[in-house]
Amino acid sequence: MMLDGGAKKDLFNSLVYWLSRPYVLLLAAGFLLVPSVKLAHALESGADFLNIGASARASALGSAYTALADDAYSLYYNPAGLAGARRGVSVMHADWALDGSYDFGAAAFPVAGTGVTGAVSFTRLDHGAMDGRGVSGESSGGFSAADKAFGLGLGWMSGGVRLGAGAKLLSSEIAGYHASAVAFDAGASRKLDGMPLTLGLAVRNLGRGMKFIDKRENLPLTVSAGAAFAVIPAVSLAAEVNRLVYDRRTTFAVGTEYGLLGGLALRGGYAAGAVSGGALTGGVGFRAGTMSFDYSFSPFGELDTTRKFSLSMGF
Repeated sequence: MMLDGGAKKDLFNSLVYWLSRPYVLLLAAGFLLVPSVKLAHALESGADFLNIGASARASALGSAYTALADDAYSLYYNPAGLAGARRGVSVMHADWALDGSYDFGAAAFPVAGTGVTGAVSFTRLDHGAMDGRGVSGESSGGFSAADKAFGLGLGWMSGGVRLGAGAKLLSSEIAGYHASAVAFDAGASRKLDGMPLTLGLAVRNLGRGMKFIDKRENLPLTVSAGAAFAVIPAVSLAAEVNRLVYDRRTTFAVGTEYGLLGGLALRGGYAAGAVSGGALTGGVGFRAGTMSFDYSFSPFGELDTTRKFSLSMGF
């Protein structure tokens, strides 16, 4: 039977065709099988600051951002998104427990004539001042604790697929003790031809782990698979599943974004499978020219709410 090569594929046939590609099957196998092998000898991970989230927009969507990533924040969520990022700078701030603070900054810069976009980032979690206690509960003075990460990444297009990779230098300090490590991220995403559907896959925090004194803690190795669907140009839906390998947990997230009045966006999401159970998230965004401001709120455990503020500017 001869098929008309110019015939337009319908939604279902196009989806089946793309999912049947060999590299998609290999990625899916890796997503399903690699964690199960690692779990045979896994320990709970450390460096939890790598799981906080770097974007107010993404946090408002329940962190369902693996397929949506297309800005400087892609270096955190899925480096493949850098392939669609414009030149610009993005920063985020959030107050943290015990008078601490969490800050993230990133810059993306397309390299003219190459189709490659580079990015740099800096992350800092300041835990605030802490009271030291002796074995009998007596005060032994105060101490500080902080976590930092400096990242580099590249994103590029290859045959209609966005690909990306990143590396970061991690550093933690608590009460005068130091630990450091190197971690790597990789990702891929693709918008299906003729459809408003984008699929994404990312592996974050590949590395040996951080060692304090004589104990080494695994990094929070995470495998994420997501999808984003543009219902209409002003309405997007996103969903993803995350496997936290060493923590032996699988989390799920869904989010939606509604564009209103051109520059205004309303966002909401739900994240399930976290230690504290499910969590509703929400936020707003406002864009004016090359500048955008985003705000999000999400539960912090069962007793508090985390509010994040992001500012991005293109140049």
